[in-house]
Amino acid sequence: MFKLFAQYAKKYKVSIVLAPIFKIFEAVFGLLTPIIVKNIIDFGINGTEGVEYILIQGAILLALAIVGFAMTMVCQFLSIKVATNYGYILRNELYAKINALSYKELDTLTTSRLETNLSNDLIATQTALMMMLRLAIRAPFIVIGSIILSIFIAPTLCWIFLLGGVLLGLIIFVIGFISIPYNSKIQSNLDDLTKTSEDNLTGSRVVRAFNKEEHERKRFFFTSASIEQISKRLARITSLSNPLNLLVINGCIVLILYLGSISVTNGTITQGDIVSLVNYMFQISVAIVVVANLIVIFAKGSSCAKRINVVLATQSSLKVGEDTIDENKPLDITFDDVTFAYNKDAKPALKNINITLKEGKSYGIIGGTGAGKSTFINLLNHFYDVDEGNIKVQGKNIQSYDFKNLNEHIALVSQNPTLFSGTILDNLKFANENVNDERIAHVLKIAQCEDVVNAKGGLEAIVEEGGKNFSGGQKQRLTIARSLCKDARILILDDASSALDFKTDYELRKAIKENYKDNLVIYISQRVSSIKDVDEIICMKKGRIEGVGKHEELIKSCVAYRDICASQGVEVNGL
Repeated sequence: MFKLFAQYAKKYKVSIVLAPIFKIFEAVFGLLTPIIVKNIIDFGINGTEGVEYILIQGAILLALAIVGFAMTMVCQFLSIKVATNYGYILRNELYAKINALSYKELDTLTTSRLETNLSNDLIATQTALMMMLRLAIRAPFIVIGSIILSIFIAPTLCWIFLLGGVLLGLIIFVIGFISIPYNSKIQSNLDDLTKTSEDNLTGSRVVRAFNKEEHERKRFFFTSASIEQISKRLARITSLSNPLNLLVINGCIVLILYLGSISVTNGTITQGDIVSLVNYMFQISVAIVVVANLIVIFAKGSSCAKRINVVLATQSSLKVGEDTIDENKPLDITFDDVTFAYNKDAKPALKNINITLKEGKSYGIIGGTGAGKSTFINLLNHFYDVDEGNIKVQGKNIQSYDFKNLNEHIALVSQNPTLFSGTILDNLKFANENVNDERIAHVLKIAQCEDVVNAKGGLEAIVEEGGKNFSGGQKQRLTIARSLCKDARILILDDASSALDFKTDYELRKAIKENYKDNLVIYISQRVSSIKDVDEIICMKKGRIEGVGKHEELIKSCVAYRDICASQGVEVNGL
């Protein structure tokens, strides 16, 4: 936790130093108050100084209260300023880090955990920083100062303060030590709760379509109940803090009053001394309650900081270089005996892949579910590093290229169409901020979505969260148009027309063929009709390439392709 504070709040060193200083001055004024009250009793009420002395001392008390309040407000302002800016800097750094990680690390960390890191975890550390600046120094200062002043006031009774301090410190340490693991468990379970909530919210239509509202409510309740149980256990532990602290404090006060009354009778100390000692014990009790609460806040903050540090310390496993694509050479891509698995214990998603994709040709990739089609594209985009073999771009290993430069030359339309909140124009410009109106009109025509834009009221039409106000086919056509705005040399459509009717699909492929004949175009589809006219078809099965060739060639030579054709009612000439 302190490592995060030092790294991301260091810009505000002056405020970090000044905030506790102002709070210490306020604490000093608080420690002086019992002494002034003692003087009023001993010299004003019981002594001979009179009313004028009492009024002067009262004025001093009022002045100390006003100045102390002002210093407290300055401390509050500085601590909030530091904590807010720390949260701003860390949140941006954390978000940038997440976006810099490869798919492999994102798969491991999980989306729900990263969402919790950016929200709940970060706020917990932000709160811990703010409370540290406001109270972490003040509370111990009050306790130590009260004990020291009690020694000067009544040396014979100071052992009561020392005993109380030891007992209170022991209570705080034990409760804090026990509560730390529970905070870690709560944060971990919050990840599960976030994931469950995300599944329910994004899949609300599916839930209702299958009448699974009650099932999902029970699922959410189960996840929420686990957090409740752990929170209750933590609450039972932390709830012991205040009663135990008050027991010690009140016990000490009883001892002070009892032994102090004897000392007053003996003339060893005065009535004012007793009042000041009781006052100091009350100040200690308030400080101890604050410390107990700080322990809970710091325990949670520490747990959350560890989780954030895990993300910040994670390095992308993706190997990248500084080479750039040569604009004057064909953008050919070669898979040289490539094998890849998503994790060490899983079976390879791709096995011994050998093929060359040439710019200026169109390719179609087909195969059953789990054949490795999307994995093939993920590797081509360099979202993952291969386990064996290598992928060559323009004759060089793909790992030698700058990731950003490589992907500037690839326009990918994923199988899950994603639209962002905003307008249609915002979504089209997501791929290319500098795209002009003429280019936009051109790609809308190619993507067969002129009617979609017109039906919605034009390019300034609102796109709701996740594109909920668009149908599946409309979203696919808009995402295709967005990728075409990029004007890249490689165009990949990963099952991007699955929601389109056959006529629209045909018109789309026809338009792409006419306008992108010099590009490397890759279609991934479950439909034979969507890829039968490409230059080469790649048939995949269980992570391997079963055959490569034109439609007519594969029907004769590739059993797997012939089976796919037969299952879709495509003529296979009696074979």
